[in-house]
Amino acid sequence: KMAQSWCTIESDPGVFTELIQRIGVKGVQVEEVYHLSDETLDSLKPIHGLIFLFKWVKDDASDRKLLKDGAPGVFFAKQMVQNACATQAIVSVLMNAEGVELGKELSRIKDFACALDPTMIGQIIGQDTVLREVHNSFSRPEPFMIEPDEKSSETEDAFHFIGYVPVGNKLYELDGLQPGPIEIGEVKDGNWLRVAKPAIEKRIQKYSQKEIRFNLLAIVKDRQEVYQEEVKKLQASLSGLLDDR
Repeated sequence: KMAQSWCTIESDPGVFTELIQRIGVKGVQVEEVYHLSDETLDSLKPIHGLIFLFKWVKDDASDRKLLKDGAPGVFFAKQMVQNACATQAIVSVLMNAEGVELGKELSRIKDFACALDPTMIGQIIGQDTVLREVHNSFSRPEPFMIEPDEKSSETEDAFHFIGYVPVGNKLYELDGLQPGPIEIGEVKDGNWLRVAKPAIEKRIQKYSQKEIRFNLLAIVKDRQEVYQEEVKKLQASLSGLLDDR
């Protein structure tokens, strides 16, 4: 029953930004990352986390450090509901991000989830009325019904979303289809993007060779707030220069 109650939604940065706001999270937006160059990533800072979405292929994580018993301080939820993948990946990044105003609903889930295992946390997310209703409000319009075709449903594109987020001095990959978080590496000098880049580039290379479609999104601080802060700094330094004259 739970699985049927979540719709497929558009994988669009604007949709995800509005979805985050309507869940009650403040000061955050989603931007598409077209290039993994330092210049591109610097222009998006501060970045709370990255979301990698791709046409799903089986991944046993055997080449990476899978932490089946979890990691200290890391919020991790197993995906228990079909079609909730996008919202769950975003929620997982937000729950682990520093300095994000989560709002009433996500704060309530986070407080409640701290004593639960990943399967139960996934069930709580799947059964959460607020999350489900906001998610479903972005359902893709179907202009007409198509008779189900058993052959086509087997080969139909299924997109999967995974998150990359720093917690403490480690970078983690959060994939709801895995039993636990995956430790990517140690973060030095707070520059977690330096650790994330090679891990994401490896995935991109793997999927490009097989012509598997993928996309990269960044969960960032509200651009308007960032620009307002920059303007204030410029005004302060300008008034300082004028005072010195």
